[in-house]
Amino acid sequence: MAHMKYIAIIITLLISTAGFAAGELVFEHKLAAAENGNIEAQYDIGYRYEKGRGVDSDDELAFEWYRRAADQGLAKAQYKIGSFFLKGQGVDKSTTDAEAWLMKAADQGYPPAQYQLGKLYANNRKRDYNLALSWLQKARDGGYEPATREIRKVKKKLN
Repeated sequence: MAHMKYIAIIITLLISTAGFAAGELVFEHKLAAAENGNIEAQYDIGYRYEKGRGVDSDDELAFEWYRRAADQGLAKAQYKIGSFFLKGQGVDKSTTDAEAWLMKAADQGYPPAQYQLGKLYANNRKRDYNLALSWLQKARDGGYEPATREIRKVKKKLN
């Protein structure tokens, strides 16, 4: 009976090692595609570095990979770049740069960027509630549900 326990342990180790190796292989494949200019792969590598999926978490590397995809016009990457600037994550904090990148993604109709831009206009020192409402309504119309609550907050500030 004891040898069955050891066989189960060995099988478990083999499966977990194989899973790790497969994960590394997927990462290497994605990395090669990203280095060759594939914007979805660049975004995915950025995401993996941001979240620590298959690699150690590294905000600066995440920012670099997102930036490559953002420079090629990928809206969700532009949103990430704007978010990183907003938080000072992997890069120096800059509301001006955040606004510029969020605007690029929002202009492409990316609802999370429209939402974030609306929040930015409602809460930054320039405070433009009408502009905030405009972006938040676009986000809601695009199916981004958190915008509904934010719209209510901004409307209360207008009254």
